[in-house]
Amino acid sequence: MRHLITQGFRGYCAVAVIVAGFTGLWAVDVISVAIPVVGYAWLAVAAIGTLVAAGMAARPEEVIEPDATDDRIEEFEETAVTGAPLDLYAVALAAWACVSFGWVLGGMGAAGLTVVGYGWLAIAAYGGLVAAGLVATHGDEVATAVDPSDSLETDG
Repeated sequence: MRHLITQGFRGYCAVAVIVAGFTGLWAVDVISVAIPVVGYAWLAVAAIGTLVAAGMAARPEEVIEPDATDDRIEEFEETAVTGAPLDLYAVALAAWACVSFGWVLGGMGAAGLTVVGYGWLAIAAYGGLVAAGLVATHGDEVATAVDPSDSLETDG
């Protein structure tokens, strides 16, 4: 199961990077696509992230490192770029996914389409800042999360 969750996490990261690049090219007018395409792409990223998060929540014993001490967890939660900002990012993803599904189901008009698309763009930008903070502050832990097999091979 850990391998499946790790592969899902890698896939999620790859899709997020591809969509971020696509969105960046769209934002600077290198490519021309309708804003719903950008919004739907970020909705797909949120959907994949939801599946990965569900897998992580279903099997926490397989995704939380056994040597994660209380001090290490507390440091992660209290660091300026990983505590509340990461929580806010997760809440924004969940809330905006609900708004997006409301639009998809017909609860919003044509003006809502622009709001949904730019909302995902804003969340993506904020997520980029949080990700940069994660890597800068917890680079080794991020590398272990992306590829736990590397850390297991070097530890043993």
